Amino acid sequence: MELNAGYVCDRGLNPKRPVNQDRFLAIPERGLFAVFDGVGGQRAGEVASQTAAETIEEALTHASSDGNSIDTIRRALDFANRDIFELAETDPAYKTMATTVALIYVKGGQVTVAHVGDSRVYRLEDGRFSRETIDHTDLNDDIRAGRISKAEAPALESLNVINRALGVENTVEVEAKSITASDGARFLLCSDGIYRHMSDHEIARVLAENKDPQRAADELKRIVHQRGAEDNLTAVVVQLGRARQNHVRSIDDGLTVAKSIASTQSTQASRATRPGGRIHVDFDKRPQPNDSQRRRERRIERDAASDENSRPGSGSRRVMYALLILVVIAGAFYAGLRTSDFFKARTSGTQSAGVDAFQTGREAFERGDYKTASAEFDALAKREPANAKAFFWLGRAQLEQREYAAAAKNLEESVARQPSLHEAYVWQAAAYEAMGEKLKSASALARYAEERRKTNDER
Repeated sequence: MELNAGYVCDRGLNPKRPVNQDRFLAIPERGLFAVFDGVGGQRAGEVASQTAAETIEEALTHASSDGNSIDTIRRALDFANRDIFELAETDPAYKTMATTVALIYVKGGQVTVAHVGDSRVYRLEDGRFSRETIDHTDLNDDIRAGRISKAEAPALESLNVINRALGVENTVEVEAKSITASDGARFLLCSDGIYRHMSDHEIARVLAENKDPQRAADELKRIVHQRGAEDNLTAVVVQLGRARQNHVRSIDDGLTVAKSIASTQSTQASRATRPGGRIHVDFDKRPQPNDSQRRRERRIERDAASDENSRPGSGSRRVMYALLILVVIAGAFYAGLRTSDFFKARTSGTQSAGVDAFQTGREAFERGDYKTASAEFDALAKREPANAKAFFWLGRAQLEQREYAAAAKNLEESVARQPSLHEAYVWQAAAYEAMGEKLKSASALARYAEERRKTNDER
């Protein structure tokens, strides 16, 4: 059966969320489609969702085509959960890292649907619109278990907190099922940035009225933007066979016929709340092994090293993860990177135009006036073309204004003048990553590692 897909993955309009932590997979030739909504401080959520996407794609690429699809998907999500959890333990900056996932895997007329968290899968088929996943929240678990009724739900919004995500614990309970879909069926996978602005009725109408999957995805984005787009938003519209345009005759939210799945056990004690629509995960209950446990785990890791290294691409991917840590750590220095230079300049008593311009630019940067900062550092760079820090901070200010190409260029100018300005490589990698230039991003991070090695050797 032919598969076609349309998709959008957008940062949204909220200026307080400059980084898009959503990711998606849309690989029609493999029948694989997924949406990920990253959770975490700084860029940690972005790393979590990207890690999940890469791990799942790799796992399914090398999976046997003869196996049970549900088992295959569960294993892929288990791998992703493990990779995120282990990566989160490498540095405190990653402690709050996790991601939701909603996924479909199409083989012929059989569609495996799997999810963890509150990203969703919808299906439109023969005029029937149904929600194929039920958000993993305390509220929905209580409804499915019969502890409360749907009529009581609006008064119990405090219970609407997610209780599962990839990477929170070392194991995860994946909800998966296999359904039969006919030619003409259409699926929508989306993060909460879509459905928190649109009702099921509105989403169904968009899917029904737009035969082209890409046009349907674009229309979803247009409506969400029109209504404020307070969060990152991602939608993947998947068409099985020939698209049909028809009226929506019925809508099912899935809760009416859902069975209890006992999702509130202590093994899923970690919670994620959504004040104002944003996911925040409480990782205080993330297991912290004692010293003897750590020694035992290290022995297990050494014993299993040969098996782990046999996973295709695992070695190179782990190197990339380690390098990506640098980007996230760099984000933690958002307003304070190399501030000592600034204060030294301000207290030195030097009143030269260069020092004044640098101080003015830094002050503008610190208060978030990046346009003024750019102008000051640009003028300083032109006046003092050998001043590496002028180009560095010009690049930083441009990066904050999402002028990624210009930022990458000026950060390159800074290291050309001062190769030991290590932070410039990291921020240049971030600029390339934002542009989708993953190879250039990796190259910049590799240069960072090399320069750091040289500096350490010199010491």
